[in-house]
Amino acid sequence: MDTAGATPQGAGTSVLVRGLCAVGNAARGLGRYLEGVLGADKYRVYLEHQARTHPGVEPMGEREFWRDYTDWQEKNPQGRCC
Repeated sequence: MDTAGATPQGAGTSVLVRGLCAVGNAARGLGRYLEGVLGADKYRVYLEHQARTHPGVEPMGEREFWRDYTDWQEKNPQGRCC
């Protein structure tokens, strides 16, 4: 039996795993992109900003942040559809 051109057992699995990892990374990237477009990442960005610029100050909770943000939007209408 000639095994000169044969691939080692399990080599196809590593290609499959790499492919699945690539698909997973692409899906996470797409999710991050959509969060940014839809504004769902605003709280995460707020937390990063607070940690960077105000390290000793306790940040608002997520519910409080969104309440404050929507109040701000109502007082300062900008170019939005609704």
